[in-house]
Amino acid sequence: MGWVLSPFVALVLMVLWEPLEILVLSPILARFGIVFGYESLRNSLSDIFFDTMGIIIGAYIIGSIFEPPFFLL
Repeated sequence: MGWVLSPFVALVLMVLWEPLEILVLSPILARFGIVFGYESLRNSLSDIFFDTMGIIIGAYIIGSIFEPPFFLL
């Protein structure tokens, strides 16, 4: 995401995914017997940390070497 979106937009989307996953998708899918999004706070925070590292790698390292095939936002 960091390669084809602005780093700020990519980070906002990825950070907002965590509560959406736990608070919205998990209860809806649980109605159908699908276990999804039951994570600890530590897991959610590590997801955000590694999302941030991926954005840095995509936007600043890969972006300086290769031109993205397209750019959104």
